Amino acid sequence: MPDSAKKTDPKPGNLKVLARARTRYNDIFVIEDGLKREMWFNGNGKFFLQSRIDLRQPRLPALIYSKMILATLLIHPNPERILIIGLGGGALSNCLAAWYPNCRVDVAEIDAKVIALARQYFYVEEGPNYRVVPGDGREFVRAQAAGEERYDIVYLDAFKSGSIPYHLKTFEFYRELKDVLTPGGVVASNLYGKSNTMKPHDRETFLKVFPHLYLFEDDSRVATVSIAARGERPWSRGDFLDRAEAFVPPPGMKVSMREVAAMLRADPIESGGKVLRDDFAPGGFTEAVERNNSQRTLSRQYPIKNVF
Repeated sequence: MPDSAKKTDPKPGNLKVLARARTRYNDIFVIEDGLKREMWFNGNGKFFLQSRIDLRQPRLPALIYSKMILATLLIHPNPERILIIGLGGGALSNCLAAWYPNCRVDVAEIDAKVIALARQYFYVEEGPNYRVVPGDGREFVRAQAAGEERYDIVYLDAFKSGSIPYHLKTFEFYRELKDVLTPGGVVASNLYGKSNTMKPHDRETFLKVFPHLYLFEDDSRVATVSIAARGERPWSRGDFLDRAEAFVPPPGMKVSMREVAAMLRADPIESGGKVLRDDFAPGGFTEAVERNNSQRTLSRQYPIKNVF
């Protein structure tokens, strides 16, 4: 989902609007500008970019964050099971399913209309090892915890217009995620970019659950990705660069992992954060999920603004 939004919003007078849908969760636009096709969410007149594909090569990542988040593959170069929370246009899941046909790719997406539009306009085609499951991501994780299969990589990529559902950002949720990871598993989180002032809280919350946290960011700070790892030893910059040098890309993957590894930030996220915790009573989970996901909810506990 989003890199920081562009200065030009997707207005019908400027771009070709292929589809628009309003749901209880989102106000969705699918637009096309030449060879670019994008999904945007609108909230209170502000637009947030969710997904982009290049129509000439739809199985290659087109946004900065979607390349950067592939640093997970340096830690797990041959994943067997992947979970993605948040579908958007399916750009990330499409790439991973195409590159790793023997890997099980599960996607949890709460908005049925997002799923329908991703299938119609963004080439999301499920198969035996690639499925999109309608429903909230945390509810999906809780259901998976009862089974024995675990994920090598989990990608947190669920966004709304101007926020991330709060129940997907807490200590309690990350602890639940840890329970569905393999022993060397990792959790990658799209932290959006320079307009996200909540990143210090992300840092403290992840480190309350995971022993190691790595931050990747481009020079312009358009996008920021964190990777939380439950492995025993920390990785140095040299470790990531060495893995990138030795990385053998799967067929169809045309991403420079050397460039990805070079975006590892040496300095940590700013200090002063607090651990984000669930704000609902033990019996209030269902209500909290509905409140945090709803388009009608005006208060946002994990807000994101467009700042240029």
